[in-house]
Amino acid sequence: MTSSNKRNDEQCKDMPPEVIEQSAHQRAMQLPVFKRSAERSGMSEESFVNALVQTSLAALVSWTQLDLERLLLAAEASGLSPTGREIFLVPSGGVLDPATVVVGVDGWSRIINTHKQFAGMRFKESNELVDGVPSWIECTMYRWDRRVPTSVREYLLEVRGLSAGWITHPRRMLRHKSMVQCARLSFGLVGIYDADEAESKADAIEQQEINLVDGRGPTRSLHKTGKRSPMGVAELKQSLSSVC
Repeated sequence: MTSSNKRNDEQCKDMPPEVIEQSAHQRAMQLPVFKRSAERSGMSEESFVNALVQTSLAALVSWTQLDLERLLLAAEASGLSPTGREIFLVPSGGVLDPATVVVGVDGWSRIINTHKQFAGMRFKESNELVDGVPSWIECTMYRWDRRVPTSVREYLLEVRGLSAGWITHPRRMLRHKSMVQCARLSFGLVGIYDADEAESKADAIEQQEINLVDGRGPTRSLHKTGKRSPMGVAELKQSLSSVC
């Protein structure tokens, strides 16, 4: 810790909690991505923070400043609203692993339809049925700047999940899977996941940590990141400060 940070820590200890919160909130708004996101939302600072807690951060019991900045940067890069239920964070499955950025179906649809090179898409499904559902659905996307379209075929037996959506609307879910994977290849989308991918990722990380505890599997440091502590609205504002 630098001498300036030590001085700031000592100053924070002598400050009343409400003053620390106000100061942290003011510094939070100086973070470029936080400031840009709040301005784009058209909300007041307080309303924007409350909306984040109730939407894109609602699935987390705890989060860090890094998690929040990753969320806002991903939303900005994808042209999505972090308060519009288009993009959100979910637990990664590991105790110390950063939360996973997940894009919902509405978010994927917005990314695709707002891309300046998007020229349309079409779906094709198999005549062979598995439990009344096409065994595969193929999505083809067209771009104005490419002569050859991109096609991706997703097979039900490979991607079928256990969520309520797969039980009540399996054909729709399979269509979404083919659309998402086709969009990845067509537009080079990385660093974001759909809900099923996030769940699989969390299960894999959880199993890896179980193997580590049992002495199986590859070793890794469990101290590569700091602990994540529970936060509410006030704590979120305060966490955005690297000083207090």
